[in-house]
Amino acid sequence: MALFVLDDATGIGSNDLNASQAFVDLVIIVNDDGLGLNDPVGGRQQVTYAPTTAGGPQSRIDALVNTTFSPDYGGGPQDVDTIVIAGLSGFVLDDGTSFQNNGTSLPPAASGLPGANLNTTENCLVIYDTQATICVARDGTGGDIDLPESTPVILYHEFSHAFRIVTNALLALTADCDPSSPEERAAIIDENDLRTQIANREARTPELRDPGIHCGRVDSDCSSCCIIATVASGSLTSPEVQHLRGVRDHFVRSNEVGHAFFEAFFKSYYSFSPQVCTILAGDQRVSKHILEGFIEPLLAFWKIMIERSDKRWDAAALGASFVRHEPKREAAETRLAAVRRTAMHWIAPTGEAPADLVWLLRDRAWSSEHIQWALIRPVGIYHELLALYLDGAGPEQIGCAFNCALEAWAPEVPLSDIWAALPLRQLRTELRFCDRALLQTSANKVRFRERLRARFPDITALASFLDGRRQIVAGVL
Repeated sequence: MALFVLDDATGIGSNDLNASQAFVDLVIIVNDDGLGLNDPVGGRQQVTYAPTTAGGPQSRIDALVNTTFSPDYGGGPQDVDTIVIAGLSGFVLDDGTSFQNNGTSLPPAASGLPGANLNTTENCLVIYDTQATICVARDGTGGDIDLPESTPVILYHEFSHAFRIVTNALLALTADCDPSSPEERAAIIDENDLRTQIANREARTPELRDPGIHCGRVDSDCSSCCIIATVASGSLTSPEVQHLRGVRDHFVRSNEVGHAFFEAFFKSYYSFSPQVCTILAGDQRVSKHILEGFIEPLLAFWKIMIERSDKRWDAAALGASFVRHEPKREAAETRLAAVRRTAMHWIAPTGEAPADLVWLLRDRAWSSEHIQWALIRPVGIYHELLALYLDGAGPEQIGCAFNCALEAWAPEVPLSDIWAALPLRQLRTELRFCDRALLQTSANKVRFRERLRARFPDITALASFLDGRRQIVAGVL
């Protein structure tokens, strides 16, 4: 026994855990089908690994999983397991110590090593925040702290510390971050091994961290996202993941309403996505189906929406945009078949998709209005347009059908309570953004304002603002 993932922190800390995310991050670290996870026993799950891929990260995980470590910290040899605690931002130890936007490796309580006083066990605890938004110093810049830390990289950094703890080879540690202590420098060098391997998988130049600077900063722009797309595409920086980040940033970063929507969406998404990723990581066939039949058409839809947000298109222009994204009939036929196949997994299960995956998506994703609006309905719309295109429809007919679908979808965007708290000037700004980026047509604007009035009838400022502009549905507010 050597490496475990904790799924019950009783006696150690709060149960603000995301155990499934730990396995997702391990999958990304090793990129190897030989990784597995046993059923929970005693509040923790044992990691198994039979390597089929060579490399530094693979060797490190192989050692942590398949070696019985018995270091002598001065009181005689003792067996030490490594326990991964994948915490949500609210996770705290029983003494109240928080690790929000941080990671740490705590040596066994009796070891006498730095940090051992926080550990109530005789194991090595690897703790990290799975919702961390951290940037660190980019190598070669003289200290620019603008390099995002993804959760697999944070976890692998902590595994570097853990390995030296369980082999009783910990290097000198200091509180200074610039320059890095010898122990932190070694962990950053190991972290860069993983960064390099991930970049090599994708045939791109690695973005490395400066080993001499351990400083970092917390910033929402340093966040990772799209973990289902990450696992399905097999990459943290795949075109699919990068495009989804672009969609998020285009519609969210520039306005308060977008931020509020994304917070609610994020909460719903993370209620099921780590579990989905665990399943996908163990079934490459289903992972490929999700990528081709859901993520790729979702991206195609939102790419068109981004183009549309900066233009005033008639039906022909909107249809022409769709055709530009599907220029080859053979590719469109393949995509439509993939969408239909994936849809059938959930509508009428055929046995191709694991039963626990079908249950997760039906129970969690389907019940969320934010997931329905932002993810599921857009793929449904794209499905309908693909079928129309392959039936021989021209750009104007496709554009008319697209506009009809948008009339039923766009103004039904879930409403956040932030609308009731906006001052008048900000309200004008937010409505301008919604009108330009999403609503555009008079009917959409009217419907959206009706929903605002119905949702917030007792907010005098909002009601009077909207009532005073009932007739202005196509102009500037």
